[in-house]
Amino acid sequence: MMRPLLAASTLAVAIALAGAATTGARAQTEAAPAAQTQFSESHLALAREVVTSSGMARSFQAVIPQMQEGLLRRYGRNPALLDDVTEVIRELEPEMELQRRAMVNRAARVIAARLSEEELTEIAAFFETDAGKRYVEVQPAILDGLISEMQVWSQELNEYLQIRVQAEMVERREAGGGEAATPAQ
Repeated sequence: MMRPLLAASTLAVAIALAGAATTGARAQTEAAPAAQTQFSESHLALAREVVTSSGMARSFQAVIPQMQEGLLRRYGRNPALLDDVTEVIRELEPEMELQRRAMVNRAARVIAARLSEEELTEIAAFFETDAGKRYVEVQPAILDGLISEMQVWSQELNEYLQIRVQAEMVERREAGGGEAATPAQ
């Protein structure tokens, strides 16, 4: 459940950021890969602020404990190693913080490649408002609800599409005088 939530969270924030941006001239770097584009430090700083204030960084932070728990489960099968693994994980906390910051910087570069400094200034300002803070606060619940609705919708759409295609195939076969095609089982 967490992996789809992480992906959905990141996607939803990206969509929200794109929707919040003003229309107008986009930076020429929009189509360039973020890692290969040069940005001013102020541009990246604004992008990092948006990554953090939007709640996106919260998704990155959630990955680290999940990985640590996975290691503990894996090594927990051998109780003699469990204490050592727990200690090593604790000792690696500063490195994990560096890894989290690295992902924030990656996300900032992706955002900076698509939004100008002016747009990021407006977006950052939104996340400082009461409405922006409230949006970030309720975002996990919104995304959980969206994921649930998308699963239901996807299933309903799949069933609808199957019924419509089958009905169309029957109609075509009847018009042509042949047998109706049915999907292979």
